[in-house]
Amino acid sequence: MSKTTVDLLSLSDSQKTEFLERTRAYLKQQIAEKSNYRSISPTNLDEDNVGIGFNLKINGEHEMSTLKNTIEKIRTLEEEKRNLLLEIDELEKMSEAKAVALENEVNALRDEVKSLKILFTGLEQKSDRKFKK
Repeated sequence: MSKTTVDLLSLSDSQKTEFLERTRAYLKQQIAEKSNYRSISPTNLDEDNVGIGFNLKINGEHEMSTLKNTIEKIRTLEEEKRNLLLEIDELEKMSEAKAVALENEVNALRDEVKSLKILFTGLEQKSDRKFKK
């Protein structure tokens, strides 16, 4: 049998389970063949296979659990990323609105300064005319 690389992250849960079951069956077959060559009694062979099957089952479940935890972490982090991007967008809009409000306030103050200058300059000119006569 040739070696095959499998990316477990790209598989669905049912595909992962099927992959682990096929791997377990293949390993059991390999152990059974090697056991036959070593001329072990059938009772010992059955005992060995039970232990191996149990270990494979535990390891497979642990791998699936770890994989599920990793997938869940990725989903959680992606959700947090989306929330943070939305929050950044809202903060940018708020800062833009505040900048526009400040700009309007500054323009209003400039207009007020111009009006006051005109008012005081106009009063000074009128008062100068009274003294000149």
